[in-house]
Amino acid sequence: MAGKRSPEFIAVPMVAIAVVYAAVLFWAVTADTGLAWTIFILANAAVIVLALVLVARRRGPRSLPAEAETARSSADGVYRPLVLVDAEGAVPSLREEIVRSAAGRPAEAFVVAPALSSRLDWLTGDQAAYDRASAELDEAVAALEAAGIGAQAQIGAHDPLQAAADGLREFPAEAIVVVTGSETSWLEDGLLETLERRTAIPVTHVVVD
Repeated sequence: MAGKRSPEFIAVPMVAIAVVYAAVLFWAVTADTGLAWTIFILANAAVIVLALVLVARRRGPRSLPAEAETARSSADGVYRPLVLVDAEGAVPSLREEIVRSAAGRPAEAFVVAPALSSRLDWLTGDQAAYDRASAELDEAVAALEAAGIGAQAQIGAHDPLQAAADGLREFPAEAIVVVTGSETSWLEDGLLETLERRTAIPVTHVVVD
């Protein structure tokens, strides 16, 4: 499946950083010299900077491409929706929605499945969320292509708003289709309204029971 991205599992680098930090601390204590303590202070500063970078990337900007920055030309007559998927069994409903909205035009879809996970999963490197998203994408792409709809796909950021922003930077969508189950936190967070307000692109919500 083209475009699938691996999640950022940071458990291993975190352990490595902890080991190096402990080694520097041990060396500074046993050496007990000005140089050793200077290096230890610099190591502390480096750890703080790294932590701030990781937090910034985790919370990254939720800005979406403005309408003027998002190419959505349909001059070639191709219907191009960006699809956010978060529901098992979403494929039939997704296929029907794209066929309906294309209204006889050829269609190319860019399907994004946010790798939803908890902060604990992210820190410990649990890739269950990635595996679920990957399975959803494989199923969706196969079904769309079987129906004559061109499809690209990728694993998205855990935050669906950020996942949409990333997708719009890569794909000239003229519409956004959000496919969810009937019980999803996305609606509570006002995702649909935020997407439409920030992109000025029509947003359709497909609910899978």
